[in-house]
Amino acid sequence: MRRPGPPVTALAAGLAAAGALAAAGTAAASPQPCAAAEADTIDVDGMLDDWTGVAKVRVGGTAPDASFDLRCLFDGQRLYLAVDVRDEHLVRAGKTRAGEDRVEIVLTAGRAPLTIVAYPGKDRVAPRRLVGGKPAPAWLVVEDTLQPRGWSVELAVPVARLAGWGPSVPAVSATVTFHDADVPRLSLTESTLPWSGQLGLGDAGSLLDQVLAELKLKPAQLTLDATVELDPRRPGPERVLAGGTALALLTDRYALVRLPAARAADVLRVELVDLAGDGRRHVAVALRQHGGGGSRDLLLLLEARDGKLAELHTVEIGKAQGGRKLASTWAVESAKAWQKQARGARRVLVVRAGPAVGWDEDSFAEAPAPDADPIHVPWDDDRHGAVYWLGKGGLLSSAPLRR
Repeated sequence: MRRPGPPVTALAAGLAAAGALAAAGTAAASPQPCAAAEADTIDVDGMLDDWTGVAKVRVGGTAPDASFDLRCLFDGQRLYLAVDVRDEHLVRAGKTRAGEDRVEIVLTAGRAPLTIVAYPGKDRVAPRRLVGGKPAPAWLVVEDTLQPRGWSVELAVPVARLAGWGPSVPAVSATVTFHDADVPRLSLTESTLPWSGQLGLGDAGSLLDQVLAELKLKPAQLTLDATVELDPRRPGPERVLAGGTALALLTDRYALVRLPAARAADVLRVELVDLAGDGRRHVAVALRQHGGGGSRDLLLLLEARDGKLAELHTVEIGKAQGGRKLASTWAVESAKAWQKQARGARRVLVVRAGPAVGWDEDSFAEAPAPDADPIHVPWDDDRHGAVYWLGKGGLLSSAPLRR
């Protein structure tokens, strides 16, 4: 199996006065781990001799006629599944597919599910394998065999065939159902025995453990944990985490970004925004910094680039000192109303100055921020707000809001 590489360092420059965005790992534990394995660990032949020592889920207890054990492994490219069915009466050659014993497996990585049905062979009745209701394609490797107490089936499923799959996907949702016919030549299924849950893939859980250990956080302290399309240069989605004063991006390794905030309480808001309008997301972080007898709030926009998080743009959205306050609102919205400023854009970020408290044009003498777009002020025709959008090459463009 292709093992995760060493931690990556990601540094997003541009917050010189506020402190640097520093970097360094992620994934998640699942109810049923599919341990990392070498590509040649499993010989898909329907037998179970090479599954010794692999953790299993027992479904239906040990009932001799309608129970099964589920095992799984992952080699970085393929998900291996073994289903050991206890079945006193293996029924094939029914009049309809509903009248035959079979195992149905539904896998999804967040998009359209993949449905695999395996009918075992018996006597002169050949096995039948279906994917999406059609004969199984060559990429699916599946075999079954009779066992002393029933029958077993093994599968090797390329994870690239799962819609929504990407190297950062820590787990696959699965439903495995044994359909038990029992009575030959009846066109019905007597009973069904399902299992549903998450299959944790390879070292995903250990990567998350590394991140949490480095950040000294518990899973419950994460404020964001989402798997979405972030990086246009990489196939599949990425997993992004937020907790404390850090962000983490998970692919087949991880990148950790430390935010320029002194404490977790200063990270006011972290969310994923649709700034591109093409299905991928950017990370928006609102945070507070203290100093000089006051504070300021920043809005950071970050993008995923080659498995790392990098700063796209930063805007001041708040200032406070001695009871005086300035605050701007911000929102990501459709670009339809902004085509004069953001021609061709699908989505825009709109920042607007709110009412000032204790400050006016004459008393506000703050120097413009050197490391971000300075805060917008309500008394300035050119600085009371701005609209931002992604232009060519993914660069962020802006225009002032006109009164």
